Amino acid sequence: MSEPTEVATVRAHRLRSHLLASPAPDVGAVVRHLHAVQAQDFGAGRWALGIRTAGDLTVDDVDRAFDDGEIVRAWTQRGTLHAVAPSSVPGILAVTGERQLRALGADAGLVERAERVFRDAVATGGRATRAEFSSALEREGVTGSARQANGVLLALSFRGVLALGPVVPREDGVTREQYLVPLPGGGPVGEDPGVDLLLAYLRGHAPASSADFAWWAGIPAGAARAVVERAGDRVASVGDGLLVDREDAAEPDSSHAAGTLALPAFDEYTLAYADRSVALGAGDRVSVGPTANGMMRAVVLRGGVAVGTWRLSLAKGSTGEADALLFPGETNSGVDLALARVRRFFGFA
Repeated sequence: MSEPTEVATVRAHRLRSHLLASPAPDVGAVVRHLHAVQAQDFGAGRWALGIRTAGDLTVDDVDRAFDDGEIVRAWTQRGTLHAVAPSSVPGILAVTGERQLRALGADAGLVERAERVFRDAVATGGRATRAEFSSALEREGVTGSARQANGVLLALSFRGVLALGPVVPREDGVTREQYLVPLPGGGPVGEDPGVDLLLAYLRGHAPASSADFAWWAGIPAGAARAVVERAGDRVASVGDGLLVDREDAAEPDSSHAAGTLALPAFDEYTLAYADRSVALGAGDRVSVGPTANGMMRAVVLRGGVAVGTWRLSLAKGSTGEADALLFPGETNSGVDLALARVRRFFGFA
């Protein structure tokens, strides 16, 4: 049975806005366009950037953008790490920061002390490992456990003090660690950061609803609806409650449709919506997730819809073999090429 034309149109729009149909020229451009890219899983987050960049990139190419300070990972929304441009962090936290801090319940005085410890830790070299910062917190009597140190780390990120930056080298595999770096204070924040964040979300994710924006930003549904109202004619309706940035309302060019792609776990295309039916179609959503523990599996995407899941281990000693589990009735067309591209990105081929 063929699906409604409207769903196919939405899917084509999103493939374009997500840079999956027409990749960006470089990693920094990807981050600036999507504004915040889910990257709690560092390996998956790097592949999310790589797959959206023109050329046959490697993980080292993406890591250079972190090493050069062009992008960082910060807990910008939903208490989850995202790849962002450092200059974008203040504007996002103006909408999400206080809410995340309240949810964390961190003691304000303790956080102030922790910030002073962090400033001292990076005063000489400009960066510190998470272990070094945790040790400094314990040494100064600010925290007494790794769990407390992690809470402090989150609180300082919610306040825009720090982020994860340059990659910590590793000789025997793909590193998962980054140095902590201070973020420059006083970044640009517009008169209505909520509207600015909505427009940024739509540029990299549209068409989307106010409920989708609420989920992505981690704000109440009523607050998201109020932002849409304040945006006024800066957004355009494309039917059934879906919105686009008015400046980007043109119909997508179907000649640039994406083929078969291996999207990472937690990819923005599959995850960043309250309603995920456009990306997941009639596939096995139970196996994709999010599961009870929040896991969202890597998917094989064909024509903008999930046709299966895949996996590749980045653990030490991994052989780098990738395998896919397709949904019933789906063919293997293009899957081997898609997985080979992932393996090349991580240096396994």
